[in-house]
Amino acid sequence: MSSTKRNDQQRSLTYTEMMNEGRQTKRASQQQNDAELQDRVEELERKVEHLQKVIQRQIRLGRLSE
Repeated sequence: MSSTKRNDQQRSLTYTEMMNEGRQTKRASQQQNDAELQDRVEELERKVEHLQKVIQRQIRLGRLSE
């Protein structure tokens, strides 16, 4: 996480940030959207892992034909 904070501090200012006395701010709504998107990605990854396990089990039991 420290690298993320470092990248935010080292990036160029947007026009709006320059007009706001150089404050670099990320809108709360954008941060919330990022968090929600990350949660969805993690949930989908868990579902994919589960499906992979189910398929592997079916293959081992000889129930899945290709």
